[in-house]
Amino acid sequence: MQSPQAKAPRVSIVIVHYNTLELTRACLRSIERDAADLAVETWLVDNGSDDGSGFTLAKEFPWIRHERSDARLGFAAANNLAARKAGGEFLLFLNSDTELRNRVLQQHCVFMDEHPQCALSGCRLLRQDGSLDRACRRSFPTPLVSLYKVLGLNALFPKVKHFSRYDLSYLPENERYPIDCGVGAFLFCRREVVLPLGPFDEDYFFYGEDIDLCYKVREAGHDIWYLGDIDILHHKRGTSLRNGSWVIHHFHRSMWIFYRKHYRHRYPFFVNWMVYAGIGLRWLSVRAAGAMLGRRGA
Repeated sequence: MQSPQAKAPRVSIVIVHYNTLELTRACLRSIERDAADLAVETWLVDNGSDDGSGFTLAKEFPWIRHERSDARLGFAAANNLAARKAGGEFLLFLNSDTELRNRVLQQHCVFMDEHPQCALSGCRLLRQDGSLDRACRRSFPTPLVSLYKVLGLNALFPKVKHFSRYDLSYLPENERYPIDCGVGAFLFCRREVVLPLGPFDEDYFFYGEDIDLCYKVREAGHDIWYLGDIDILHHKRGTSLRNGSWVIHHFHRSMWIFYRKHYRHRYPFFVNWMVYAGIGLRWLSVRAAGAMLGRRGA
């Protein structure tokens, strides 16, 4: 079989790996199958794995470009490490717990060629049970959009546009249309546009960097599209750490960073304090719920 990076690359794939041998192996095998005759280079960033899995994968898949960091970099910094060295016309940021199919790379290349104003595109991500990973198409989390989600109105009225803008559930899953942002598990980017923007802000350690990048792309005047007629598999949370408190901390910290960076100057001080208080209360309630479940399971 021809190596997926035997030619000058059209697409540079960046995968961040941390102690997920079987998931990353399945992801790389799916690239071998789905890339077909497309010129692809694949960068595997071993983000401080302590089980030797990065070296195992480098030997098993000699066509990958292997980068290793002994220190635990944030998700943004780890992706940037390879993205700045990549040579493809397009960049694909891909989670190690995904599996490509349906010639997704070729289809995105064709779409981007036909839509030069589009700088970033995503596809439909499906979980193992066939349900939609709703993060793959989103609106930006403005205070009002976020409030509807916190109050559960988006779940109560999933087909009402006014309440369900956060995850766009009022729109069909299997069609194509412009969106505010996709998800870092699969972000297909026009390199010449995205690379000068960062690509990822390294103030985010885990979570939020994908929304931030999409925001910068939109602010720069470019389009972002969701291609819902193409789907791949996403083993949801397969790459998240098992330390629940660590994940909860960085999730809420990223919410705070994004709001302070992009929204606090647009709203009066009392709205800002309400948002900060809401983030803090949500963090406390999630921590409390986790502690209660932990005691019950003890």
